[in-house]
Amino acid sequence: MSQPDSLRKQLVPHSRPQLGDQERAAVLATMDRSWVGAGGEATRELEFALMTMFSRPAAMAVSSGSAALEVALRVVDVAGELVAIPAFACSSIERAVVRSGGRPWLVDADPSDLSFPPGILRSLAGRCKAAIMVHQFGLPAVAAAAEEVADLPMTVIEDATTCIGGRLMGRAVGGFGRLAVMSFSATKMVCGGEGGAVLGSLDDVEAARRWIDPESDLPPDAPVPHAKMPDMSCAVARVQLTRLPEFVSRRMEIARLYDEALGGESYRVPRAAAGCTGTWWRYLVAVAGDAADAVEQGQANGISLSRPVSGRRWEASGSFPVSDRLHRTLVSVPIYPSLTDSEVNRVRRTLREVARIK
Repeated sequence: MSQPDSLRKQLVPHSRPQLGDQERAAVLATMDRSWVGAGGEATRELEFALMTMFSRPAAMAVSSGSAALEVALRVVDVAGELVAIPAFACSSIERAVVRSGGRPWLVDADPSDLSFPPGILRSLAGRCKAAIMVHQFGLPAVAAAAEEVADLPMTVIEDATTCIGGRLMGRAVGGFGRLAVMSFSATKMVCGGEGGAVLGSLDDVEAARRWIDPESDLPPDAPVPHAKMPDMSCAVARVQLTRLPEFVSRRMEIARLYDEALGGESYRVPRAAAGCTGTWWRYLVAVAGDAADAVEQGQANGISLSRPVSGRRWEASGSFPVSDRLHRTLVSVPIYPSLTDSEVNRVRRTLREVARIK
């Protein structure tokens, strides 16, 4: 049964940041210091917090997650080289590889954690110079475990954006690869409005800094953008980092309520592997029919459902049966800390409906 017209008009958005008095005070503090551009106190505080959280020697705030990934790839120098990336992932990852001069090598998804299948990196080590290990949708990528990436003759860059706060084999997600990158855009685990970060060794991060400042000592023909993160965005992201346990706890609570709503159908939801802790950045459900029908049903009920990956960009690159199935059946359901109890209950009702779509 569809929900009443009065409820359908009040659309529950697919994502919404959790912002409050702490974030407001942090922004006002940057204004009071008259330092709202990059490189100020808030930038230094954010970078230090990231170094501590991920046990990394250095961190650098940048203008976006896409910029972070491009800069990391330029540090690795993938120009003309193959770079392994997940087929079932957002297009910004492939675009960053292309902008940095690399050649994307798409890999079909692991059906459990939606990232690289275990063992695939070793099979590609002689072919690809680098791999971008994406911790997908809040699920830690099991293939990133130390035994998988240790001593590989290729560089592994971790994209920890949706799994900040996650744990993998007793370590923080984002602590395994040579470099780690992340985004702080408005829909992510940590919101800065916009922004991102690169984490790694002192030498790697120092090299990365040359790629975000047009006044750096790189040759004049090097395509160096102005990719710094403003202090006001850093201030918001820094506060959000301190609130991360609160955010993850609320997401876990909502996921439990969604599981209850699904009952015996909760097996349809991808979950973090044993020994791992995910973040529930997305609550994904494999529907029995087509995901497009579920999205339409959600819209009719005033719930913004979405496909986790919008298009089958891998179609022209070969056969990717797992990615095809995920695109056909997976639906992303609103799950974020600012959902009210009333909104959660509305989503629960719709969740029961879409799980039964044939």
